[in-house]
Amino acid sequence: MRNTIILLVLIVGSLAPCSFAEDGFVFLKPTTFDQSSKLTIAGKSRTYYVLNKDSRLNVTVDGPSQLKIMSRLDLASATAQPDYDIEVQIEGTKKVREIHHTSKLSEKAESAPGTSSFIGVLRSKVIDIPSGKHNVIVRVPEGSTNKIYVRLSQKTNEFTGGTAVIAMTPFEFTNEVELVSEEVAYPYYRIGATDRAALRLVGPATLKVLSRIEFSPEMKGSQKWKIQVIEDGKLKKNYNLSAGSSDVIQYKNPSPLLPSRAETFFVEIPEGEHVYEFRMADDPRTSLLRFLLPKTELAGDNKQ
Repeated sequence: MRNTIILLVLIVGSLAPCSFAEDGFVFLKPTTFDQSSKLTIAGKSRTYYVLNKDSRLNVTVDGPSQLKIMSRLDLASATAQPDYDIEVQIEGTKKVREIHHTSKLSEKAESAPGTSSFIGVLRSKVIDIPSGKHNVIVRVPEGSTNKIYVRLSQKTNEFTGGTAVIAMTPFEFTNEVELVSEEVAYPYYRIGATDRAALRLVGPATLKVLSRIEFSPEMKGSQKWKIQVIEDGKLKKNYNLSAGSSDVIQYKNPSPLLPSRAETFFVEIPEGEHVYEFRMADDPRTSLLRFLLPKTELAGDNKQ
């Protein structure tokens, strides 16, 4: 028993150097950067990376994933509330994504000792990263005079680290919708209050589900939605999700709708064969789902 306790302590200790952010994101250090700076946030020292006309950064991200860019503007005065922009570009592509924020003085952030800068509140933006290994460039727009402090984090989950996955096809669904990112099409399945998707799976296994709410033209900002998962005819769990619209993925066929960024949840499948239904109860909107299983967990009737 004593050996077991010691082993657990060693395992926990070995995990300590890993720097994890909240909400399923893990902090990333840029691959290259021109300048860094220490800021004190709520009494704790934090390393930020500087963006200005002379400084930018590059970071390597394995996709498909999401990159969160957290920023604080260096303000001209304590009362300033300016707008600012950050440009993000995946190397090798022509598209430049522009992040726009409005800043104001932070009550929790202090500049490095010996300086008298006014530091803005934390602003965040999540960027979808397509499949593959990418070098992402983060910079200020040409002509900008702003100085911006940046931290980065990447979406993480149980299937990161190169685990091979297989996309699962429901045995029952209403509509299959193809979404396209970087010229690659991905099949999703639409669900709503009356439309469902159903899969037959064999456990034990872990099912990864990507969910995207469909934005109609009048929907703005971040949207919240709930996915109802039914196991063998009984409610297993409700998953509460929230996301804004995606600036990366789009419909293969023209549509007045706009997909959100992907939100991920996991369904634990107990031993034996089970039928899973996915719905959006009491919601007039629709969402799109994509189902993934680790290749090593496929067996028997999982191979639909």
